[in-house]
Amino acid sequence: MNENDKTIVSPHREIGTQRAGDIVVHHKDDATRIISATEQRRPKTQTLQRGSIIKNRFRLAREIGRGGMGVVFAARDLIQEEVGEKESDIAIKFLSEEFKSHPDALRMLQQECKKAKSLAHPNVGTVYDFDKDGQNVYMTMELLSGAPLDVYMHERNFQPLPFDEVIGMLTDIVSGLDYAHQQNIIHSDLKPANIFLTESGAKILDFGIARAIMNSDLDACDHQTKAAANDKVESDNAGEIALTLTYASLEMIEGEEPDVRDDIYALACIVYELLSGKHPYERHSAQDALMLQLEPARIAELKEWQWQALLKGLALKRVDRCHGAAEFLASLQPRRQEPWKKASYALAMIALVGVGYFIFSPPNVVEQSLFENPGVAVVMTGAQSQQVTGMLELADVHMMVGRLIAPAGGNALDEYRKILNLNPNNRDAIAGLTRLLSMLAQQAEALIAEGDHQQGAELIGVGLAVHDQHAPLLALQQQVNAVGH
Repeated sequence: MNENDKTIVSPHREIGTQRAGDIVVHHKDDATRIISATEQRRPKTQTLQRGSIIKNRFRLAREIGRGGMGVVFAARDLIQEEVGEKESDIAIKFLSEEFKSHPDALRMLQQECKKAKSLAHPNVGTVYDFDKDGQNVYMTMELLSGAPLDVYMHERNFQPLPFDEVIGMLTDIVSGLDYAHQQNIIHSDLKPANIFLTESGAKILDFGIARAIMNSDLDACDHQTKAAANDKVESDNAGEIALTLTYASLEMIEGEEPDVRDDIYALACIVYELLSGKHPYERHSAQDALMLQLEPARIAELKEWQWQALLKGLALKRVDRCHGAAEFLASLQPRRQEPWKKASYALAMIALVGVGYFIFSPPNVVEQSLFENPGVAVVMTGAQSQQVTGMLELADVHMMVGRLIAPAGGNALDEYRKILNLNPNNRDAIAGLTRLLSMLAQQAEALIAEGDHQQGAELIGVGLAVHDQHAPLLALQQQVNAVGH
């Protein structure tokens, strides 16, 4: 393994500390203490193995992963099982001894886990809790079935993937990433190992772990100490932050405040690797790449505008990168191509996944009159305006790849609905809904032309549930009804 692919966890600099048993704690901050006097008498660490019971609640089933931050087990939640819950299987990540030796890092990680728990999105792995049992510190998470992206790539011998497959993965990743960014949560360690591929799509894992280490160390050192530590990042003693250097932006390596564009750099590196089978900077860190004046090799399969879009994401300096995940994806798949016109029968079926939802729960997205005579849009604050802009960009991306009404929580209709809840009468959202209805009508018309009147009728029903006076959909409904008679 290349050294830059490893997650680096630095030894913590102790400033004014005292010892409590075998754990070093800051005497100025009792909140960072990890063990109490009673807990000091417990065994140093409970052996983790199949059958072990954690916190009188979780029975470990099998080890499913191991890395620099710790070990992950599949487990059964005995309380959930007792009350008859079918979904009682979870994943537990136990933090390594090295990680646990940073008391303030644990405090920061607990704070980051609280943020991660607030993320409810189909493309983000769910975090349930952060806790400890004796001296075992752990996180409980959603148990996923599938494989990490790095394993998927390795099993295919790092062969380049087709553009359409990469865009499909990227759409899922961007959907989850953009959602987190809207909540002011930055991943800070995005890499293939933190992207999990499931049957229902890609999920992003481990939000905030790297940031917890960064914040704790930055909090513990003054500016001069930080500068000295950051100089060590590429040395054998790799200093003060938890990063995978292969995917870390220059600014993260240099210790700057995390920014959305740090995640964009990592995302662009992943996309380049998926499309070419190689890392854009030969697995060098961004710092080395800048010093060596490295440039990514051209990917011949990409059109020039796609290549320029990818290069913008790969820019070594933050100021040169695009400003958001949705913008990055949109620039690779611009609207002028209108790929939905080339949508296959399968794309129409993707849209139909959500039909059952609409039948039992009509969307009631906007008042019908808003399509004809919308009122004055509410004036937004600067922060609201920025949030709405990001949501509109994400909705555009969903439209481009055919995610009109499904999957739940990650489609264009949901984004437009959220925008109108935040900013009633938003003209861009209403215009987007109008385009969405036109696309549904075109897909329904294509299905009817192929003789599939039932599926066409279901799509028509979905559209009319949003806007019951949409003329093209009403005309198609009459056409289907006439055939039925």
